[in-house]
Amino acid sequence: MPIVTLDDAKAQLNITASDTSEDVELQGYIDAATAAVETQLGQAVDQRTVVDQFTFPTGVTSFLLRTTPVLSMLSLATLDGSQSWTPTAPTMYVDSASGLVTVLSGPPVKGTVVATYQAGYTAVPANVRLAALIIVQHLWETQRGTMGVQLGGDTDTYVAGRGFAIPRRAIELLGPQLPGVA
Repeated sequence: MPIVTLDDAKAQLNITASDTSEDVELQGYIDAATAAVETQLGQAVDQRTVVDQFTFPTGVTSFLLRTTPVLSMLSLATLDGSQSWTPTAPTMYVDSASGLVTVLSGPPVKGTVVATYQAGYTAVPANVRLAALIIVQHLWETQRGTMGVQLGGDTDTYVAGRGFAIPRRAIELLGPQLPGVA
């Protein structure tokens, strides 16, 4: 499920749905806003299939997937196909929020393995959707020079360590960045 659709973005920018003259460019802004939102949150929002490869020299019974939240584990197998694990209970448990995979029964995970899973949100929260629309609108208007020059007063305050692409109001809607694993 995308954070925002092309029609959502057109409505935000007051572009009629029948006007397709700038759809390709606008889709680029949507894709960029999606990446910015996911980076800010430290999570996948747009649902997708993720393939991670890990190498475990010794057997492990738990490990972390790289992308959260995890919607479902599709498969876990060695790269050479010599061993696979059933990605569901009672063989395996996957914590959606943390991405922690725990093998409950069977052999430990060893060697080079490939984990294939679905990650992202089942439903995009209103604040995340609105933040993405604000970013799309900001990128669209600044590229076209329609925002004008604003000096002092009601402008967004510069936040050290932040760039220009994400307006402060979008950052505030997204909340503090979630802690991650270093």
